[in-house]
Amino acid sequence: MALASAQCPGVDQRSLLLELRNSLVFDTFLSSKLVQWDQSVDSWSGVTCENGLVVGLDLSNESISGRIDESSSLFKLKFLQSLNLAFNYFRYSPIPLGLANLSYLVHLNLSHARFAGHIPVELSRLTKLSTLDLSRFYFTKEPMLTNLRSLIGDMGELRELYLDRVNVFPVGSEWCDDLSSSVPKLEVLSMSFCSLSGPIDPSLMSLANLSVIQLDGNNLSSTVPRFLANFSNLKTLSLGDCGLQGEFPHEIFQVQTLQTLNLSSNNLLQGSLPEFPENGSLETLVLSFTNISGRLPYSIGNLRNLSRIELVNCSFHGNIPSSFTNLSRLSYLDFSFNNFTGPIPSLSKSKNLTRVTLCHNSLTGWIHSTQWEFLSSLLILDLGVNLLEGNIPSSLFTHPSIQELSLSDNRFSGQLKGSFDAPPPMLQKLILSNNNIGGELPMSIWELRGLCYLSLSSNNFSGSFHINWIQQLQNLSGLDLSYNHFSIDATNTASQAFSFLSLISLNLASCQLTALPHFLANQSQLYFLDLSHNYIRGNIPRWIWTLDLTHLNLSSNLFEDMETHLSNLTSNVFVVDLHSNMLQGKMPNISSCVLYLDLSSNNFNSLIPNDINNNLLDLEFLLLSKNNFHGCIPQSICKVGDLKVLDLSHNHLNGTIPDCLMIMSLEVLNLRNNQLNGNIPQNILGTCSLKMLDISENLLQGKIPLSLANCKALEFVNIGENQIDGTFPCHFTAISRLRVLVLRSNKLHGEIGCPHSHYTWQMLQIIDLSSNDFGGTLPMSLLASLEAMKANVDFDLLQCQFSDYFRQRFYYEDTMRATLKDLQLEFVKILTVFTLIDFSSNKLEGPIPYTLEDLKALHVLNLSHNAISGSIPLVLGNMDQLESLDLSRNHLNGTIPTQLANLHFLSLLNLSNNQLVGNIPTSGQFLTFSKSSFEGNLGLCGLLLNKSCSISKNKTEEATDDGDDGDNDDSEKKWFYMGILLGFVVGFWIVGGPLVFMRSWRFAYYRFWDEVLFRLSRL
Repeated sequence: MALASAQCPGVDQRSLLLELRNSLVFDTFLSSKLVQWDQSVDSWSGVTCENGLVVGLDLSNESISGRIDESSSLFKLKFLQSLNLAFNYFRYSPIPLGLANLSYLVHLNLSHARFAGHIPVELSRLTKLSTLDLSRFYFTKEPMLTNLRSLIGDMGELRELYLDRVNVFPVGSEWCDDLSSSVPKLEVLSMSFCSLSGPIDPSLMSLANLSVIQLDGNNLSSTVPRFLANFSNLKTLSLGDCGLQGEFPHEIFQVQTLQTLNLSSNNLLQGSLPEFPENGSLETLVLSFTNISGRLPYSIGNLRNLSRIELVNCSFHGNIPSSFTNLSRLSYLDFSFNNFTGPIPSLSKSKNLTRVTLCHNSLTGWIHSTQWEFLSSLLILDLGVNLLEGNIPSSLFTHPSIQELSLSDNRFSGQLKGSFDAPPPMLQKLILSNNNIGGELPMSIWELRGLCYLSLSSNNFSGSFHINWIQQLQNLSGLDLSYNHFSIDATNTASQAFSFLSLISLNLASCQLTALPHFLANQSQLYFLDLSHNYIRGNIPRWIWTLDLTHLNLSSNLFEDMETHLSNLTSNVFVVDLHSNMLQGKMPNISSCVLYLDLSSNNFNSLIPNDINNNLLDLEFLLLSKNNFHGCIPQSICKVGDLKVLDLSHNHLNGTIPDCLMIMSLEVLNLRNNQLNGNIPQNILGTCSLKMLDISENLLQGKIPLSLANCKALEFVNIGENQIDGTFPCHFTAISRLRVLVLRSNKLHGEIGCPHSHYTWQMLQIIDLSSNDFGGTLPMSLLASLEAMKANVDFDLLQCQFSDYFRQRFYYEDTMRATLKDLQLEFVKILTVFTLIDFSSNKLEGPIPYTLEDLKALHVLNLSHNAISGSIPLVLGNMDQLESLDLSRNHLNGTIPTQLANLHFLSLLNLSNNQLVGNIPTSGQFLTFSKSSFEGNLGLCGLLLNKSCSISKNKTEEATDDGDDGDNDDSEKKWFYMGILLGFVVGFWIVGGPLVFMRSWRFAYYRFWDEVLFRLSRL
């Protein structure tokens, strides 16, 4: 009911209203109705009268606080038909029972009024109610409504029911029965976030007048019933975040009366958009965060009334139909995080558009200069993370209404020269990062006085400018100029000139700074500062710790020392990244607030302090690698905060590994390349949460602890290059998430594999057992279990992902070494599509199993330096992803399969020092390999070895081995020579006889023809 004013001549009614006013606590500065009530006036704001009686009272938004007493004069206004107390603050007091005495009430609105506790069943006496709004209650531990029927059972006239965020606890879909049997005239049902469970029962169909159904945020966990399309008056259907699943019925999309459809945040809901009928009524369509996918139908242009469409993070693909130009009433469009391709459609007829978000797609082409200039209401335009290219039209920068413009992560090029000569009046946020925009940064950009945030990072801007130019952007709070090719001069900055700036975030990474900007000392609001990858020398000043920073990154500079001990300051900094500097001396005492601390790649030369746990009470990341720390690892490090990542690698630490490190809540432990000795701690708890363990390149002895199998989350294990004894660690087969296992260069012995174990290594992609004393044959059952090597599964980089601090996600990357053709290579980031098997330098024997053929996603296979015998299996030629194959220094015999020439990715091949015979294939990848790949095989011949091949028993055997391969070069030459013999029978005894019986003639003859054929092949 609209706010009304009327004359209320009844003296008793006036006195009751004044008595009510005096009993209520309200803010006179915020009140617009109660503050005007007075005995002397005839007009009472918020009061509606009929025949001198108060029938309507609207006190919404009157800043009323406190509680309404049961004796309040409110309950003496017996003829009230409408009462609105919404949007006040009744301090979580109970709903007054006196409301039940207002028997004439038709409309009752107590929404957003901060009542709490149970909804009194006494309200059920209000049998004339047509509208009941109790939504958005704030409740105590007790449920707000335990029995829906007890409240609405007698409200047969109810047409609108709003119970949003009221806890209702019926059993199953009992709530549907309660509604259908109690309120048959119901038109509006709004029960979002009421803890309802599903499915929606067909009994709801008896409510034939329903036009609004809002059930968002309930746990329906079912399919969407088709009968919802049968509501002939349905205007709004909102089922967001309800756990819906299965196929969404097309019929509902096509309901002629439907104006609003919201299905967002139902990740298991599938389907596609149908063909839309002409002149549909749909005004709002929200399908974000569902699995509704496919192409947008051209008929979407029939929705002439559509004003809002959100398809965020669905799986739509294909072009955005050109029929979008018909949507003249469109005001809000968000298609971000999909797979749309092709050009951006014209939206020039949508004069009311305020927001267009098309980021994170694959849109291509150019932005035409006239595409947006007619959208005079456009406030936000986000086209980031696409494949758009060309020059950015200057009309975008001079648009009269755009406040936020993001074109980041595209392929835009050209220059910005002249783009800001006419400063846009409304532009507040400009993001052009991660493009190919070049040239000098136009000085006119500093004329954008309304800018609050500017990001030009990761482009090709050149030139130089003084940092004092920034002070012209008086409203600037965030600036990111990182990773360009220009240089910023920060010397001799006048800090007073920047005193009016109130920066919150400043990113000047890789800007060729040689000094710290001194104006930063006055930035009391600054919380994010990144000056990494510059050339700043000297000491880190004391004042930088007096700022209210939460994130500080000064990494990759030339800092040598700190002016103060951090423990003496009350800094609130959570993230401190000082890696890759020249800091030296003792490890600094760090503030207790720090969560992330990276001091790696410096020159610290000291013990790790025994009291390291005293200040670091909240630390989760501690990275001290690549320094000169020495001595033992102190036990106190186990008491540091809530460590998730500890990296002490590449130092000079000695002693044993503290047992407590293995019983912490660590997810990453890296002690690589130190001088640690003794045994690996044995008593690892069942609660182990390790994901990465690297203790390689130390002096560790003993056996691999059986209790390490308790670490079920392990993905990366590197115990290589130690002195570990024992047999193959069969207990690792219980770790199903294992993806990298490196045990190289130890003293392990026995057979590889576990005859009585069931392997769960379906994710294992790298296994390195090289340089041990393993014997026996190659393990067929182990190889058969390597599912990740059987198909090209495209995962992310192998790395651990941790908490999100201040919108920066931290990763920890471990490294590993692999031997490729006698080269030690180190992989810093391990792509999960990279797969490797290295069993080299052991005592393995027997044949190469044919089951290797199944590992079609294998990239590197190294079986060198063993005693493997038999022939090279032909099926190796089917491993089409193989990039490196090393079978050198074994006892392999037979010929080289010509099928290996089909391995188009094979770049490293080593078959040297075996017992192979026959001709080296001269096609495909074999044309790229060097002589060293085949040396040490006395029976091999061919151009690569400068050794001619003869027609002999060996050649006959080679032809037998090769079967019917018609492409074999030796076979062609054999038939060629036989043709000569058949054509010149007489000449055979003159020429052929000496060739057969005289060895020197025979070699000279074949060498001649080899050279002839080689020259012909080069023509």
